Amino acid sequence: ALRAIEAVAERAREAVVGVPEETRAANPDGTTRFMRPMPGKARMYPETDIRPLRITRELLERLRERLPEPPEAKYEKLVKVYGLSPEMAKRMLWSYRLDLFERLVEEVKAPPTLAASTLENTLVELRREGVPVQNLTDEHFLELFELVRRGKLVKEAIPLVLRYLAENPSATARDAVRALGLTPLSTEEARAIVREVLHKMRGLVEERGYAAFGPVMGAVMRRLRGRVDGAVVSRLVKEELRRMIESS
Repeated sequence: ALRAIEAVAERAREAVVGVPEETRAANPDGTTRFMRPMPGKARMYPETDIRPLRITRELLERLRERLPEPPEAKYEKLVKVYGLSPEMAKRMLWSYRLDLFERLVEEVKAPPTLAASTLENTLVELRREGVPVQNLTDEHFLELFELVRRGKLVKEAIPLVLRYLAENPSATARDAVRALGLTPLSTEEARAIVREVLHKMRGLVEERGYAAFGPVMGAVMRRLRGRVDGAVVSRLVKEELRRMIESS
């Protein structure tokens, strides 16, 4: 009863200023009843089904802490902190995979440029080839980059693993590595294959010398692609090619 009296008193005080603008409903006896206040200039009016919420300084501070970074700050972070090129940073900024990119970099410690290139370039290339990349999940990427971080997979094999996972979404990245035979080789295992290829191409090496590097490198990569880092393969080919030339 007291709250009802207080409500009547409040409406009486409002009536002193003027008749309150409100929406009223018709009763069967010809009278009307209050429904809700009329909206203001911004077409806003109080929500009658929810209790009023007091806006305090503490509430505003909590909300401010939860606000996402503005685009300008996010772009600067992508360039200065993660080292992305301005062009890649812009693409990543507006990509729906931005949250996944940040998880890969922060949780798995993936190299930012490799993570961004995989999400924005490799997936586009695979989609153009008809690979159902929509089947790939965040967990696929997280496990994939964890294998790269631990040296269980070379970065050159990432497209091969993603293709396999897209076509076999119930599989894990480890399953893909085993199925595709992508377990990395040691440096000495790779060196043995380089020597084997050079032995088969000795005639070309004797004829062209150091100019045989390109053909030899191509032949070796056909054997080692996805199992040894490309930079390591290049170094081994140069070393073994020099050794063969100098010993002949």
